[in-house]
Amino acid sequence: MTIWDIINKDVRAENETKRVIVTLRILYIVGLVASILDMSFAGIAVFRAFPYRMIGFLTANVCLFIATYILKTVPSLILFMLYFFAWTLLMIPCFGWSAGMQNYFIIILMLCFFAVHGRPRFKFFLAFCVLLIRIMVIGIFGGTKPEVEIGTVTDKLIQITNISAVFLSIILISYRFSQKENEEENKLMKYNDRLRKEADTDRLTGLFNRRKAEECLSYIEKSSDYPSVSLAMGDIDFFKKVNDTYGHDAGDEVLKYVAKTMTGFCPEGSIVSRWGGEEFLIIFPNVNGDDAFIILDKLRHNIKKDEIKVGDEIIKITMTFGLSEYDFGSKIDEAIKEADTKLYQGKENGRNQVVY
Repeated sequence: MTIWDIINKDVRAENETKRVIVTLRILYIVGLVASILDMSFAGIAVFRAFPYRMIGFLTANVCLFIATYILKTVPSLILFMLYFFAWTLLMIPCFGWSAGMQNYFIIILMLCFFAVHGRPRFKFFLAFCVLLIRIMVIGIFGGTKPEVEIGTVTDKLIQITNISAVFLSIILISYRFSQKENEEENKLMKYNDRLRKEADTDRLTGLFNRRKAEECLSYIEKSSDYPSVSLAMGDIDFFKKVNDTYGHDAGDEVLKYVAKTMTGFCPEGSIVSRWGGEEFLIIFPNVNGDDAFIILDKLRHNIKKDEIKVGDEIIKITMTFGLSEYDFGSKIDEAIKEADTKLYQGKENGRNQVVY
């Protein structure tokens, strides 16, 4: 068992989390190390002047640390605050005002907001009480010199020790009590991203769905960034026959194959969407009608020659496309209707063709 396993041991109460208790344990260790360093830097003279005070606080630190494994969160938190209040008030005369013992009040202040459970009004009341005590300490101990003479270098070392302990405690409290919120926020952001993606994506093919395609069309209609835009409506020929002959699972595999093939053939920046059923809409930004016709005809030839293997079955399909070039002076719905009309012209004229 490692030291961290000991510190991170769960609380006894089943209805309490261990976050506060573990934080208190670490703060006790930080305080103990800081106390030992303070005494070491100050030398034996300070220890001789206040032996009971020094031994008493070190003993209390260890005992209260052990108590966190026995007591519940609230009494452990109260005892911690009382301990650090007493530590600050009784150690200022030992090491002097310049040693920075009063800075430990910041730790208590942070715990009032992060560790204390209650309404915001109650937390602000506790913070106000800490402020009043801090002001009283200034009035009583401000400028106090140590009972035993401490050299300038030693005084600086004690200051560094205490301010480091306070800063380390602030970092610890901030990390421990924001970690869960950060994890929950990240989880929520990922969940929202997934919902947004699901709302825009056809679950079977992975293509944009009709809602997302219409959103893209609306953006293009309002934009003036494109020199040309071509629109194509594509439909799988005799798709109902595929479903009736091979089953709906085979039909799903055909749809996924078509989606993957169209995405691979269309140039970067193209928007391929499942418009509905076996019908697809392809948006070609910055592509004129002639170039779009060449792309679609290559796509049509590739789909015709490919074989789709589903289990033991080999399925061959063809597709028909209707193509139009968007006139920015008109509504984009008119270009969609034109592409749809040309698609059905291709269906009536024998299928497996691109009509432009």
